Amino acid sequence: MLIGNFAKLKNALVMKKYFLMIIGLLTGLLANSQEVKKILAKDTLKIINNRDITKTIMIDGRSAEMFSEKHIEGAIHIDAFQYSITTKLKKHLSSKQIIVYCTNHRRAELITEKPEELKYKGEIIFIIDSING
Repeated sequence: MLIGNFAKLKNALVMKKYFLMIIGLLTGLLANSQEVKKILAKDTLKIINNRDITKTIMIDGRSAEMFSEKHIEGAIHIDAFQYSITTKLKKHLSSKQIIVYCTNHRRAELITEKPEELKYKGEIIFIIDSING
């Protein structure tokens, strides 16, 4: 009886140890994930007008054709569907803030996910309804 209780206690302690390890791993993963602040175009004007252009990069993730037709002044073009996205983003990782807009949510997701993969520590803002909002 005593040996059986000891075995149950030992199993419970092992399970607790694994449970705490899993909780620790999940907490670490969540703590390291980059939060993307999603805002509407109507709420962006103040941010765009008050941004420090030396510390903020605006990324237009639309096609080159759409970018050449119309874009926010000071924005750079990075097409999310091009292979050069990582190379282009690496040049701007020192920026304190990255503002992304696009008409295609998949493109925008690709652009907003990349800085996290590159260990970017600043703020990412995504204008969810693009410049047409």
